[in-house]
Amino acid sequence: MSDRTPIFRSLAMIEERIQEKLTVEMLAESIHFSRYHYQRMFREVVGDSVMAYVTRRKLALAAEELTRTDGTVLEVALKYGYDSHEGFTRSFKAYMGVTPTEFRKYHPSVCFPGVRKEKSAMLYSKTTDEIIRKLNSLIVEAGETAAYLRKNKGKGGDGTAAYEIFWEYVAGRADNLAEQLKESQRRITAIAERPDEISARFFIIKAIEDAVFESALMAFQTGLMTARAIPEHREAFRSLCCQCNTLAQHARLGAEAIVDFFGELTELIFQDMRQNAQIKIQYAIDVGKETAQKLSVPAYPYAYIADEIQEIVVSLSSMPLEDITVYLLEEYRIRLDNVAFAVDMDILRAPSHKQLFEDISNFRQQLDEVITFFESLPEDTVRTSSQEEAKAEPVRSAEKMYADLAFQERILLFYLKGEIEKLEKANLIADRKAIFAGICWKLKDAVSLAGAAGGENVAETGNAAGKTRETEADRVVTLLREVYSEMTEEAGQLGAYGGVIQYIAEEIKRPLKYFSV
Repeated sequence: MSDRTPIFRSLAMIEERIQEKLTVEMLAESIHFSRYHYQRMFREVVGDSVMAYVTRRKLALAAEELTRTDGTVLEVALKYGYDSHEGFTRSFKAYMGVTPTEFRKYHPSVCFPGVRKEKSAMLYSKTTDEIIRKLNSLIVEAGETAAYLRKNKGKGGDGTAAYEIFWEYVAGRADNLAEQLKESQRRITAIAERPDEISARFFIIKAIEDAVFESALMAFQTGLMTARAIPEHREAFRSLCCQCNTLAQHARLGAEAIVDFFGELTELIFQDMRQNAQIKIQYAIDVGKETAQKLSVPAYPYAYIADEIQEIVVSLSSMPLEDITVYLLEEYRIRLDNVAFAVDMDILRAPSHKQLFEDISNFRQQLDEVITFFESLPEDTVRTSSQEEAKAEPVRSAEKMYADLAFQERILLFYLKGEIEKLEKANLIADRKAIFAGICWKLKDAVSLAGAAGGENVAETGNAAGKTRETEADRVVTLLREVYSEMTEEAGQLGAYGGVIQYIAEEIKRPLKYFSV
């Protein structure tokens, strides 16, 4: 440790003189090192070059000052040794991923590590910088999306005023998304203080994945709502949908990069349970059953919501305790979040039904308590069979692909059932109920098979003269293509009322480009 003490003194000096124009020679001389020896030792101890570290610290402190003072961008730039607004802006954007003006607008509450001395100054790694840069871009884009929706929600012309409340609602969700990402960023900056907290990094990954799902759900819901509109209104809303789609795409790409940065930590999942876990799970199950029962009243078009809640309850109650993981519980919560989003849409359409959905929040709360309990389990309850997983990587990758497909198609089945129920109540498919029921069963079968696909289970199909061998994975793709074809035909039969069915059909078909038979 003694050979590192001069570098620690150098770090302290950098903090004290950070507003000056520092040079390698100046810093090396201050601790009586040669330039070469100082640079080599600094990189070895800190993990970065001298001037890269100095620039990073200047920009981090400048960013903090932008959020807590009213000084102009130029004043802040000059304070930290930059000669011009333009030069500071270029450096700031390269480091933060956004311009100083954007950062100040969308990051009023971001916390940065204060003056960090000696070791703590080094724990703010390049990986952390990359993650923060990605999050900064997404925070700004979420804020800009909210502003764009609010600015353009009423520009559709006559007859679109009724949609303004919907676009305002989506704008609010975009604002919430930005807040979620800010919270993730705050937790990431805290890692600099406690780098050994693996669980904190795991929670950050989950929070970012949730934000990606939220942005994707926003994009899907805007498309779904637009599909219900008349053609001229659909065209008016096209740019708003594109804005949401772009945000979802960038969120997905950004999250993939962040997960790559956290690499080895994504395998950390929780497996074993403590004794009272069963009690918490059973209580959540009981609440879910009661919620589903209340929503099953035939007089209301909410059986599809009751069915989804009941499926979650049945799945959770049939799962052996030792097989329950945080990832599994998170999937149930995401499905409930999806239900809640749909419920919000239905409440906008029928405010008088709001009280029917009150128990859903109770169910979500109980499930959150179960998740929190599992997340609090001590480190020795974490499954860390990374070597076994590494050996099975090719199979696991295939299984992951089909698991993701099953999850996505299950959500689409949920929305399809909802639209069918609405069409039934409007007496638009009185003579075609059996056809739509068949489509739902086929899609449900595809979801079930996708959950088991990725292996090499083979079934023989065809007659005695020409049997073919078909894997479960092949069958999934075949079923989904059939569902798409049948839904497209039914959408055509419905004419102007078939827009939503066709929209969902396109979403069902979309992931099939990644699969082949």
